[in-house]
Amino acid sequence: MKRISGKSIFYLAFMVVISFGGCYSELSDIKFENLKWSPELGVPLVDSKFTLIELLEANADDIDYTTDSNNTIVLSISDDSLFSQSASDYYSLSDQALDVPPIFLTQDEIEEFNSTGQVTVSRDILVDYPNQGNLDEIIIDQGRVETQVEENFPAIVDLSFSLEDPSNTAFLDYNNEFNYSAGNDPVSTDEYADQINNIGFRFDGDPRLRQIMFSFQISLTKVDQNLVFGGNSIDLEVGFQDLEFEGLYGDLSSQDISTETNTIRTDFLNDNELINDIDYYFENPQFRMIFTNSMGVPIRFDVNNFTTYKNGQQTEQPINNSIELESALEGSATRTETNFDANFKNIINNTPDSVSLQIDGVLDPEDVSNNYVTKDSEIRVGYEINLPLEFSLSGLEINETVSLEGIDPQELQYALFKFTSENSLPIDLNFRADLLDEDSALVMNLFDGKFLAGGTESQPATISDIIRLEDNPDTNSNELDELKGVTRIGIRATVSTTNNGSSVVRITSDASVQFNLAVQAKYNVNL
Repeated sequence: MKRISGKSIFYLAFMVVISFGGCYSELSDIKFENLKWSPELGVPLVDSKFTLIELLEANADDIDYTTDSNNTIVLSISDDSLFSQSASDYYSLSDQALDVPPIFLTQDEIEEFNSTGQVTVSRDILVDYPNQGNLDEIIIDQGRVETQVEENFPAIVDLSFSLEDPSNTAFLDYNNEFNYSAGNDPVSTDEYADQINNIGFRFDGDPRLRQIMFSFQISLTKVDQNLVFGGNSIDLEVGFQDLEFEGLYGDLSSQDISTETNTIRTDFLNDNELINDIDYYFENPQFRMIFTNSMGVPIRFDVNNFTTYKNGQQTEQPINNSIELESALEGSATRTETNFDANFKNIINNTPDSVSLQIDGVLDPEDVSNNYVTKDSEIRVGYEINLPLEFSLSGLEINETVSLEGIDPQELQYALFKFTSENSLPIDLNFRADLLDEDSALVMNLFDGKFLAGGTESQPATISDIIRLEDNPDTNSNELDELKGVTRIGIRATVSTTNNGSSVVRITSDASVQFNLAVQAKYNVNL
């Protein structure tokens, strides 16, 4: 489809008027020579209003924020696991070997075998599970039980046995036939292993609650020899290995807590492209540590010092504060919070590259005898940093580009750029605008140093200015020629709190900056 230009429509309308004019004799002698039309085109380039919260949402989504009771914006960062350690980092179950007595035949059983050539016997034996330390109870979550069997009967031996825990639950079944040939060595061996789960033993009451029941079934068939009382036996070695606990109860003994370097994230301002390389001073920064204990063991944490790192140098700031937590009820946790605001104020305002916190302590510092841990028990230390925007600031730059397409410098008489801004933030703004080509290279500066002082929500500060570009006949300079390669406008706002960034101000969530830039272009059109 062929497009009809605005100029063509103008000419068509003009000819229609002329045609109608021909109907009147008094207009027939009028002549039109060197007619010019000067249309004006107005284009809004920027019409923006934003609060600091909107600016954070658009450019710093990795920083959380809230508002306090005074509607002050508060930047927040937290980590609930500055360090965490489970009970299994301090307590464990060691491998255990059971003291299983050898199995001998009685005199009656030997006589039956010798006379009939066969005998079947049963044995039930209770074996104590060893106590590790001075515990009242253990619950094994998982592990492995291994058996080694050796028998030396000159007979065919069919051996089976099972193991039951104190709750009468079988956790191992063994069965094997040991063959014997006349004239050969009667000694035979075998090994067997199995997985175990959820087995418990108590050591503070009924002895049966610490014992394992071995139930044996043994059948012997004669080959060529009779047996002698006490001359032959079945020997077992039974061991528990690779054990992991479900729960340990009793005297767990004291354990030292020692943590590696715990890094606190203080570079979240420098990591953000919008607000890196700024100078700041926070009036009321807050640093809170959260200590959590889900072990049934009392704990003392010793917070020793902050170590700051800046420009390759490290500095220690002593704290020497002890935090005590009571033992937790099973399935719950004890928790306490401690603030280190004064220490942290010096640290954060020194703009460190990084900060570490050195913490150690003791599990069961009083060495009490009635404790517990489960496989899910842990100690955890986290922190929260809250930075109310009561601060001073300098060096913050906000950059934006907008399109300037549609402004044709041909036949352009002049261009007016109108700039207005209203500021209810208590910060000073210094504006610069540059005309850029399609590669964002500078063509010319439109304006620089447009200063807008900080205002308030009730009395916002304002600025308004007009920049005119034209072909000045009194000079050899034609500013309009600069527009030929311009495709966009770059706008930079340099931000600081009042008094060149030295004054502490408070930023509320409703305070805003409104920024407007428009261009009005006037053309000469020959008709």
